[in-house]
Amino acid sequence: MKQTITEYQFIEAFRHAGRETQFSVNARRALFAHLEDYEKSTCFELELDPIGICCEFAEHPSAISASKEYGQNFDNESDAIDWLREQTQVVEFQSGIVIQLF
Repeated sequence: MKQTITEYQFIEAFRHAGRETQFSVNARRALFAHLEDYEKSTCFELELDPIGICCEFAEHPSAISASKEYGQNFDNESDAIDWLREQTQVVEFQSGIVIQLF
């Protein structure tokens, strides 16, 4: 049995799971949109699993910051984002990025 959820319910699911500090609200909104787009493009329904999402994705203030976690040193955001996109899924939003861990 599947249930359609709203963005608000998605955001709140992290609080109910005790993971509200794992991602900012803006990051959770961006992840919700990204996962909804994924469902639409693949016709595959995802199960809401906040803890699983926390294990699969990480929020960073910038692509440069995220790429440093993988031993890369870029001088500009554009090069760092391009490199990350070659490695994994990147979800951009106004105050940072979320990447799928690899």
